[in-house]
Amino acid sequence: MKSYTNTKLRKKLQNKGIILDNRKKSCFDKYSYYQVINAYKNIFSTGIENIDDIEQNIINSIDIDRYKSNFSISNDISNNDLYRIILIKICQKYGITFKFTDSNNELKSKIKGIKYYNHLYSNKVIYSDFIRIYKFEHELRNILLRYTLIIEESLKNVLVTYLNNIEAKDTFFTDINEYDTSPKNITNAINSIKKIFDKQTNKHSNPIKRKNNQELSVPYWIIINELTLGETIKLIINLKKGHMQNILENCVNYFTNAKLNKDKLNTDEDNEKYWNKLNVMREMLNIIGLLRNSLAHNQPIYNFNVKEFYSSKSGKLHYILPKADKQQEQFKLTTKYMSYLAEFFGSDKYNSFAGNANIDLSWVIYIIYKVISHLDKNTNMYNELIYVYKKYNIILRPDRFSTNKFELYEKILKRLDYYSNYDFDLISIKEKYDNNERIKMNLISLNKQIKDMQNEMKILLNDNAKNNDCLKYTHFLFDKSYTKYTGIDKRYFDKLKNK
Repeated sequence: MKSYTNTKLRKKLQNKGIILDNRKKSCFDKYSYYQVINAYKNIFSTGIENIDDIEQNIINSIDIDRYKSNFSISNDISNNDLYRIILIKICQKYGITFKFTDSNNELKSKIKGIKYYNHLYSNKVIYSDFIRIYKFEHELRNILLRYTLIIEESLKNVLVTYLNNIEAKDTFFTDINEYDTSPKNITNAINSIKKIFDKQTNKHSNPIKRKNNQELSVPYWIIINELTLGETIKLIINLKKGHMQNILENCVNYFTNAKLNKDKLNTDEDNEKYWNKLNVMREMLNIIGLLRNSLAHNQPIYNFNVKEFYSSKSGKLHYILPKADKQQEQFKLTTKYMSYLAEFFGSDKYNSFAGNANIDLSWVIYIIYKVISHLDKNTNMYNELIYVYKKYNIILRPDRFSTNKFELYEKILKRLDYYSNYDFDLISIKEKYDNNERIKMNLISLNKQIKDMQNEMKILLNDNAKNNDCLKYTHFLFDKSYTKYTGIDKRYFDKLKNK
């Protein structure tokens, strides 16, 4: 694909109809155009068009000026030549091999091969909107990354505890006999073992270096720390069925309110429900692992699990997981997951409504929050989520006196504490009044003290309002689009908190 200088990229913004507001011109070079514009364009686009749409519009003389602007084409170009120039420009931009002697249909066929779509934007979109969503997701990503790390560490503790309890050999992870080596899984099992061997040569891990220097095998309780969340999950599901079953049962008991015991299964129905719960737990961990990977690699997360990023053309989103042949089958699976989430965490406003079933960002945040809340009743995750959404005025509106000026916040708290314990000498004034003594000067003094306190608080609150990150963003005009991709709206946070 063709690359551009920042000067040309700024021109591209203008050609697309996106206003580069003066306040952000100086910030343009601070952010990657591709991470900001390309990553979040689906939120701000009002529609999309493919090469067939463009061809038909030009034939019917529709949006000619827009096409000339979008593709930087001179105004004196005729409509007859416009379509071909656009075809050539698209081929050049995306590095599509072509000949200038190719016909328009040949060029169009090549462009269709890359599933080309052109995004359309309303005249309300400005560059600041992209920067806002980029910075918002950066902070949200940090919150979710921190809590997925807690889940990762907890999962590893569950795994190591299980291996300790069965008195596993220190070489358990490299023993092929501990894995499911059936024909359909042998490749996965070998890949897991290869991954373990790769970790054993990590020169940046002091515990591993020490074992290697001692010419000792690296035990599972050390090697487990080298695995990512995704690698840990894959390792568990590639183990022998008995191991996988026991570990997933322990995960259900550790991460949720449910209590499973394979020794107390009396009927076929009990057995089916038991395995369904294990499979839902496996899917939960797998999806958290996928999100964890996106978080670690700075990927946009609003479109988590969305299969087709251009699906705004039909108005419907399609999802990668759960795997199913048809969309209806996928919906049945996700609805089934919801019923088991109610058993895991208790029935609530989120898991009791089938309309929440899609595995999008709202779903995975719900899972993380419920797991974390189970592990730590005093978690602050909910307040952290609320804070970042309010701070950027996305979905939730900021409180009037929101602040992230923590030194000022501490000062205000100290002054309020001082006021609450302040002695206005009211008892003495009352005694004078009861004795018919003059209290005018006392009341004047009292009134001055109160006014001084009021003025001091006004000054502090005005200081808070100046350059306050929590109050600087206006209403986000694209909440509906964000909700479409994420499933997160104002009611979501009530559903999240509800028990």
